[in-house]
Amino acid sequence: MKLFKKIAASIFGICLFTNIVYAEQITLKVMSTTIVEKPEGEVEQKFADEFMKRNPDIKIEFIGTPMNSLYAKLQTVAIGGELPDIFTNTPEFAAKSREMGITADLESLLEKSYIEGFYPSILDQTSIDGKLEVFPFFTIPMGMLYRADWFKEEGIEKIENWEDFITAAGKLTKDTDGDGKVDRWGFAMVGSRNGSGGGRFAQILRSFGAYELAKRNGEWQTDIDSKESRDAFKFFTELYTKHKVVPPGPTEVSYGEAISLMASGKTAMMITGPHSIGAILAQNPELAGKIYSDVIPKGSKNVSNLSIGGFSISSTSEHKDAAAKYLKFIVETEQGLEWNRVTGRMPSRIEAGSQPQISGPIYEGFVNALEYVEPLPTSAPFYSQITGDILGEAYQSIMVGGVSVEEATDYAAERIRELIDEN
Repeated sequence: MKLFKKIAASIFGICLFTNIVYAEQITLKVMSTTIVEKPEGEVEQKFADEFMKRNPDIKIEFIGTPMNSLYAKLQTVAIGGELPDIFTNTPEFAAKSREMGITADLESLLEKSYIEGFYPSILDQTSIDGKLEVFPFFTIPMGMLYRADWFKEEGIEKIENWEDFITAAGKLTKDTDGDGKVDRWGFAMVGSRNGSGGGRFAQILRSFGAYELAKRNGEWQTDIDSKESRDAFKFFTELYTKHKVVPPGPTEVSYGEAISLMASGKTAMMITGPHSIGAILAQNPELAGKIYSDVIPKGSKNVSNLSIGGFSISSTSEHKDAAAKYLKFIVETEQGLEWNRVTGRMPSRIEAGSQPQISGPIYEGFVNALEYVEPLPTSAPFYSQITGDILGEAYQSIMVGGVSVEEATDYAAERIRELIDEN
């Protein structure tokens, strides 16, 4: 018996010394859109690897899903009862996901003092009725990227409004190799019929003073068939049809294609967020220090959208506490600054965002854009249909379908009002 006790004690000591963990290992399945992007995916995997190293009883298993197919896939797996433990979620889809009953109560999993460590403007957009619905991973203030070296060559000092933008885009559109054919354009238009295109156009629309969807006096309304909206659609589509400052085939250009156009030196400006800097440099490191940012040009006013990427914990997850632990880890200051350094996306936590790393002309425009942020109508569960389909259908039909601005906006307004009535 004494010998048995000695052997047992020795085994116990070895286990402690080698840090062997005999607890049952759990697997957290994480449906992520950034894991399939570059360079985001490499950094996100690095975070997961470090988390697993520190928490050997938890395994992170990614389910890579492109952003443009996320919402449809979530609805499919929800119907099939196959929701992952954690899934990418956004303010645009927050109301829909809550309506579907697929999100866990984050406020029961996180301390109030911890939640208050996020920027207030971020909490405004990730909460519904004052209750946190989406755990913020990063933020993307919408602004304008531009080739600072080309601006200097062409004597372009500052773009204040859309008139200045057209003038500058014209100067930047040119035949650079002298063969008589234009091979560089002023603007990387994202003209696709999805959230990438519609979300960017919505900022231009709002700068003209029109809103794709707004709640007024307690009722949802749209300005899509207003004069201001028609002026915005006319301006946007004529960049391609009249001013010729956009590369051919803009309706086929989504986010990834626009990034490649910037990285390959085919375009000079792009409406986007700070994350695009990392994506461009990943394709062409030689552009480091040549890409600056500014606010979106002014129509009747300046506007910006604080796009937010985040996660929700599934209501069906059996490992909610472990899921919360992982999410808290990936937004710690060290990870937040690393995420910004590699991807350009801004941290969601106040502590990380206050570090000196985020300063200078590269991010200056995005920092300034925070002054003009207008919240998205995220409490409307049908909002993603507007930016993901209806807006794109309208501007595409004008650019390549031979439809007039009036016809396109009238039909778009009709569709949006039908959604409002249905909901």
